[in-house]
Amino acid sequence: MSLEFRTLQPAQYVRKHIEAGFRPDGRKLSERRPVSISSGHIKSADGSAIVRQGNTTVVCGIKLELSKPATEAPNTGFIVPNVTLPAMCHPSVKSGPPSADAQSLSTFIKEVIESSQLIDPADLCPIPSKAAWVLFIDVICLDHDGNIKDAAVAAVVASLRSLKLPRVEYDSDMEKICVTSDFVELSLRDLVVSSSFAVLDVGSVNLIADPTWEEEERVDSTITLVLFESGDICLTAHSGGLPISQQTLQSAMKLATTQSKEVLKALKLLK
Repeated sequence: MSLEFRTLQPAQYVRKHIEAGFRPDGRKLSERRPVSISSGHIKSADGSAIVRQGNTTVVCGIKLELSKPATEAPNTGFIVPNVTLPAMCHPSVKSGPPSADAQSLSTFIKEVIESSQLIDPADLCPIPSKAAWVLFIDVICLDHDGNIKDAAVAAVVASLRSLKLPRVEYDSDMEKICVTSDFVELSLRDLVVSSSFAVLDVGSVNLIADPTWEEEERVDSTITLVLFESGDICLTAHSGGLPISQQTLQSAMKLATTQSKEVLKALKLLK
């Protein structure tokens, strides 16, 4: 199809491809883009990872800060996720305060962490009632070509796997908290993988795996399934006006179960 058609009628351009059973980038409807994950390369962060999913690239950095536990939860630490979409990541993203999309993504990451219970909150509290770790998890999109959710979840999990906590001691005589030079690895209870799909009705409902930005802007709905390593569902998210049928959800679940294995394998190879 011509470049003029793509520029003047972008929605029809995408729909024509979907009707023909293939994507503007040449992929099959059920095909996910290649994923690469690396961790531990940002020396200024306590834990970090970079994820590339097709042309979408996100970086995650975790910084540790020691604080006093909350009075109502003296045995737990804190996790503070934040997703940033800078103007450089896509021509449509503008400079300024956090956009609604960025805030929505931050909420999504927080929900994934809480729903999955990846981290035992007690592991972030080395001295109950005295000292607790705050994990500031910053996810920054460097290149936005769609499906940031999947890349962001992979980056957060990879960063957590690379995180080491300094050992903390408490001198009761001096009433002093000391951070030692020894480190302990943060233990994760499980692994989770996010799989997102676009849904487009072109006479029949079509499920589109790992949508690009061009596709996300022209589809009827999107659905995200976050799965545990076992294949059980951790979290689902749906946006858009097209209702998701049980048949469509089952198809998405089947694809997500198969495709998550590649990401799980990449995560387990990290250390």
